[in-house]
Amino acid sequence: MRLASLVVLAFASTISAAPPKGLEIHFIDTEGGAATLLITPAGESMLIDCGNPGSRDAERIHKVTEQAGLKQIDHLVTTHWHSDHYGGVDRLNKLIPIKNFYDHGIDEAIPEVKNAAAMIQSYKDASGGKAKTLKPGDEIKLQQTEGKPSLTVKCLCGDGKVLGDNPNAPANPIAKDHMPKPEDKSDNARSIGLVIQYGDFRFLDLGDLTWNIEYLLVHPSDKIGPIDVYQTTHHGLEISNNPVLINTVKPRVAIFNNGPTKGAHPSVLATLRRVEGLEAIYQMHKNVKSTNAENTEPDFIANKEEKCEANTIQIATAADGKSYSVNVNGKSKEYKVKGVK
Repeated sequence: MRLASLVVLAFASTISAAPPKGLEIHFIDTEGGAATLLITPAGESMLIDCGNPGSRDAERIHKVTEQAGLKQIDHLVTTHWHSDHYGGVDRLNKLIPIKNFYDHGIDEAIPEVKNAAAMIQSYKDASGGKAKTLKPGDEIKLQQTEGKPSLTVKCLCGDGKVLGDNPNAPANPIAKDHMPKPEDKSDNARSIGLVIQYGDFRFLDLGDLTWNIEYLLVHPSDKIGPIDVYQTTHHGLEISNNPVLINTVKPRVAIFNNGPTKGAHPSVLATLRRVEGLEAIYQMHKNVKSTNAENTEPDFIANKEEKCEANTIQIATAADGKSYSVNVNGKSKEYKVKGVK
């Protein structure tokens, strides 16, 4: 009896010693596509984009969901209709059930995409035609966890439209530095953009939104607010990542979801390095077309070779939402949330 009691007590002690969970974010390697998996403290999941067509990216996503013990993907957000962001939906839905689908509105004619109608049909089949259209100001309702900070997912933009200005909001002085580019008529400019907030921690994902629409998010006033972690827009290409937006939200950490030859453009890296208060830049891949100086620090690159092992980048927030760690290849670094001393 005494031995059994000791075993029970030891087991209970182990359980109680486990750190309480906050929000988890997994950046999954889709070789220059996009797939960002969020797992809430309640165990609910949201996947923002699901990679390229075929089995590779879907199976990489599924592997992460298996490791996390997920039985389904509760919410799938497709930011826009380019194949590297939703092409994997058919295969993924066969590997793990997807419960809810969100997009900016279905358009079967995307001029810049080959076989767009057939790909959209695969999405319709997977969603059962019950996808929800997200509009600026909409929120995706997630389960809250008693005793833990609130968790919100808010749509900032979609279908080329952005959140309206608060009538009492001050003008953004940084917006005067905007240098417009030619109008982008591709579906990139219609990307859904989300801000995810857990307690004081804030994460920004704008899909492949491009330069001029990015500007509208911070002009005439800032509709986003300060950001802790910024997933570089459009994989870190120079036709996105408007410095006016970046210098307005002032991220503390930036993460490139780039491929070995796509994204992590040197000009975007240079913009980020000049941001006041920025502490770290992470890359999914080393940009093999750039010099070492035009990439971030080697320890902050998940995949250093073009033929890689599909290593991920993970963020884990503290249960109170006041700090977070970024893990790359087993090396972890902790950061304080903005405004927390």
